[in-house]
Amino acid sequence: MKLLGKSWKYINEGNAHIVVQILDTDYVIRLIKEDERTTDPKSVYDHVNFVNLIMIPLLGNKFYDKEEAIEMSQYDLEQLSKLLLPYRPKNRIFKSELSQIAIKATNLSIVSTQCDTNFCIEIKPKEGFISSSLRKYSTCYYCLKQHLKLQTGAIRLTSKYCPLDLFSGERERMKLSLSNMINNAQNNFKIFKNGLLVYNEKSEQSDFDNILKDMNYFSELNQFLDFIIDILLSDINEPYIKLPKSSKICTNDKPNQCYESNNLNSNSFLYKLLQLQKMSDVYPFDMENERNKHSNYVTKLIEQLTTLDLDLNKENDKETFIKTTNPIHLALISAVAKDCSIMISFSTNFVENYPYVDTGNSKIFYKLAVTDLEPKSPNTLYKRKDTEKKMIEIYEKYKESIEKEH
Repeated sequence: MKLLGKSWKYINEGNAHIVVQILDTDYVIRLIKEDERTTDPKSVYDHVNFVNLIMIPLLGNKFYDKEEAIEMSQYDLEQLSKLLLPYRPKNRIFKSELSQIAIKATNLSIVSTQCDTNFCIEIKPKEGFISSSLRKYSTCYYCLKQHLKLQTGAIRLTSKYCPLDLFSGERERMKLSLSNMINNAQNNFKIFKNGLLVYNEKSEQSDFDNILKDMNYFSELNQFLDFIIDILLSDINEPYIKLPKSSKICTNDKPNQCYESNNLNSNSFLYKLLQLQKMSDVYPFDMENERNKHSNYVTKLIEQLTTLDLDLNKENDKETFIKTTNPIHLALISAVAKDCSIMISFSTNFVENYPYVDTGNSKIFYKLAVTDLEPKSPNTLYKRKDTEKKMIEIYEKYKESIEKEH
């Protein structure tokens, strides 16, 4: 069978969606799982508007075309469900009912279908600062949560990656953070080739080494890391980047404390992302006695844009939006920014109107975009508070055990 009149292939899936690539196009279809309850079509349209009208403009996400809600027939869905079964992970098959409303979105794992070979790096950077509630521990949310994951058996080894290193704007720290992320990928680092996942937390170091050789774009690991860093640090409107001479990776272990520094260019993508993440701290909010009052916040935000005639692609309108938005709703936008994924797709094939990185030996055309921008449930803020409490208890016990050893 065909989707949108085209052939397709299964790419990946998470808890809420199955992602299917539409071949010979730059699009994917996100099929919505609905075993627990029937999807409300209005909520899907609201979610699409939230991504298109709020998150994409706030991040300056120019390579991400607008999402679109599409409707599918029940017959097509039933046929599709059967055809998908052989490709789906066994632990995901228990959720097999699909909504008739699906989301058509840009395929961020490729630069273009016109390229002979497309590679893509997915980075889930997490929270790039120490929130006020954790400042007394001098440790960021991600690093604290590593101890909680270890305690609950979710991971076998804590990661040396610290988001504050990546968001520092300091090349050596950023290089160390990426190296640590690659060595212990967890859910933070993935590589795709021609839309197919080829490296994740289940992969071995040798797999990464082979992929780097297969790319044949970079002379060594250092140059690959500089490539990523320069894209993250560059002005998002720059037409090209000249790669610097590579310096060695700093091999120092992660310090006992997470260290914040502010060396990001205000025009860089990372700076824009960090400012959104920090809104939960900059604009204080109180969730006490607020439970169940914000279940329709997405609808309210969309109405707010219409009422005030705001276009968030304009700086003045962004400022007005932030000033007039309920701090709890800003915190929920912040929660999306803390959990989004950065997608850097690249190819040595020429792609018109796309920026490129000059390595000295070749030009690598790239596309920088962001995914996982769907709105979070208000319960996210309550869950965060509970998680922080558990993390702090475990971390304090960990610190006590370290002190006793010394």
